[in-house]
Amino acid sequence: SSSRIVNYNVRGRRGNIVQVYPAVEYDFVPQDLTVEVGDYLHFQWTGSDANPQGNAGNGRQGTDRSNLVQVSDREENVPLAWQQH
Repeated sequence: SSSRIVNYNVRGRRGNIVQVYPAVEYDFVPQDLTVEVGDYLHFQWTGSDANPQGNAGNGRQGTDRSNLVQVSDREENVPLAWQQH
């Protein structure tokens, strides 16, 4: 079989680069991922229900949440319409 299991990680913390140092702002590892039909993605993800430092970011103050969304063009920041899934 030519299928692969690809490990995809989320790293980082909520906030700007100064607030999260020495960590990083949110990022994926690897940053550029190509998969083929038949490959499997294994997501490794951590997060926190609390952000006691109150670092800047989107969402309710004091939270640290992440999610995934499918996009049609990696150069855009627009979710794929639900009819296209």
